[in-house]
Amino acid sequence: MPEPARDDAPEDFAVVVRRHQARVFAILHRYEPDSHRVEDLAQETFLKAWRARAAFDHRAPFEHWISRIAVRVALDHLRREKRRRNDIALPELGEDALDWLRSTDENREPAARDAAELLHCALRELSPSDRVVITLQELEGRSVREIADTMGISRVAVRVRALRARLKLRSALEKWMNL
Repeated sequence: MPEPARDDAPEDFAVVVRRHQARVFAILHRYEPDSHRVEDLAQETFLKAWRARAAFDHRAPFEHWISRIAVRVALDHLRREKRRRNDIALPELGEDALDWLRSTDENREPAARDAAELLHCALRELSPSDRVVITLQELEGRSVREIADTMGISRVAVRVRALRARLKLRSALEKWMNL
């Protein structure tokens, strides 16, 4: 993908958005299920990329550069959300999930939707950086090297965070399943 134009032509900005919006939306949706918030985060991502376009240095493809910006916007969003709400109220889970959580039938397997809600709730208990590592590695299938480059941390730090995040996630899932 060629470098974006460095002048202030609005049509150049529109070209950047058209070329990369699917990827940016896909990245952001992994961290925020609300499509309205994803739109806001995507707009923030593109504005940050546009304002910093002079810093793009061609060492990596533009797609990787804007993806890194999207991940950082998502991480900032998760940090803000974590500060805003410390805990999840059970009514936020919805009646179906609450019925499943309250069920005494140990043989009952959660439906896919219930399991997804349960996983989402457990993920919310992780720190923003742990959530990013787990999402990039497990949901997006990124390599340790890609995650390190995207997050701007060492490969060892990625491995350590991934291990700790999995342990925390397992503990959170067990907690939610034992409610």
